[in-house]
Amino acid sequence: MHPHVQKLLDLQKVDLEVSSLTRDIDQLPEEEAKRKKRLDQLERAALEARTRLQKAEVDSRNLDTAARDADAHIKRLNDRLNQVRNNAEYQATLFEIESVRKDRDATQDEGLKLLEQLDGLRGDATTTLAAFEAERKVFEEFLQEAGKLRSERADEVAAARARRAAAAEGVPPDLLREYEGLYKTREHQAVCRVDDGYCQGCYNKVTMNDTARLMGASSVVRCGSCQRILFIA
Repeated sequence: MHPHVQKLLDLQKVDLEVSSLTRDIDQLPEEEAKRKKRLDQLERAALEARTRLQKAEVDSRNLDTAARDADAHIKRLNDRLNQVRNNAEYQATLFEIESVRKDRDATQDEGLKLLEQLDGLRGDATTTLAAFEAERKVFEEFLQEAGKLRSERADEVAAARARRAAAAEGVPPDLLREYEGLYKTREHQAVCRVDDGYCQGCYNKVTMNDTARLMGASSVVRCGSCQRILFIA
């Protein structure tokens, strides 16, 4: 076996160990982002529900105040009726009373409709807030578990990466970059055995010329189909 391929094979064994140790950890950022997005959505929903409730409560109070003001206005107009001195003024006051009364009745109807909606809005606000608080608790527990996992694996990962750095020493930089690219894109199998003339990575036939080069161990040989670095045991 070519000495560089032997070093890459040893490196691959260490990389597989590192990948095994970091597989769960490497998935944590994506999982955290997904959970954070869900939490943010629930927070926005809770905020929007609370905002709708608060607006409805303010509108309800304003309508109630407007209805009370209208009642007071009607009372003042009725008091004026006892003081008018001519029929024209009397009729005008009656007309104004009727107009204010209609507006007051419309305001009261709108207020009653809004009161009927308030219970539903309060329920929505309570439900969405409870959902947000529950998810926030789950998210905080996830962050704690993620931190615990990172802490527990830290020493093992550091030791494995130290062994990886040692294993990579002496490999030409270009070949190391090629190997690392293959390791990522070829399912963690950048260096692959040839059995019975077939690449065990893609199961395609290796040419006789490449087989001879492998047996001579004079150069680094790649599979013509999957580009993996080959060796014969």
